[in-house]
Amino acid sequence: MKYIMIFGNNLEDVEAIAPLDILRRAQVTVETWGVGSDTISGRTRVPMKMEKIFRKRSDVDVEAYDGILLPGGPGVSELVGNEELIELVKEFRRLDKLIFAICAAPTILDRAGLLEGKRYTCFPDSRKDIRGGTHVDAPVVVDGKLITSQGLGTAIDAGLALVEVIVSKKEAELQRERIVYRR
Repeated sequence: MKYIMIFGNNLEDVEAIAPLDILRRAQVTVETWGVGSDTISGRTRVPMKMEKIFRKRSDVDVEAYDGILLPGGPGVSELVGNEELIELVKEFRRLDKLIFAICAAPTILDRAGLLEGKRYTCFPDSRKDIRGGTHVDAPVVVDGKLITSQGLGTAIDAGLALVEVIVSKKEAELQRERIVYRR
């Protein structure tokens, strides 16, 4: 179980860190990749050190990963135009691997043509920017290997849903108890 999480500048910090933390607690390997840099600053301007740098599609050996995780936030507006990232996401889809996007990040999936015939959720304001798929007003939507979530307030739900899909429902419940999460 090895996943890649793509961090872009001006991302919503919690949407990246909460799922990352919960997945790592469940012993899922997640590598952090910064778009264009090994230091990424989120919306809160807190610098975060990345494990690897993403510049172009060929930087990533998609075969080595089981899925890709895309946090949201204001910086997604720049990522949606990153052709190298769009090609990377398409390759994960072509190989039928898990794809996760939260908040505004489903706009990246839409740009890549991945939402056609799929159910998804996103940050309410981002809905206007998405043409494909069927929107569902829910904290987390799982449609096969596509997992989407609404935003910062649903980041823990998203992390737990990822653990349930990647590891097991039992592990997700164990992590829910360990972090004292009540919903």
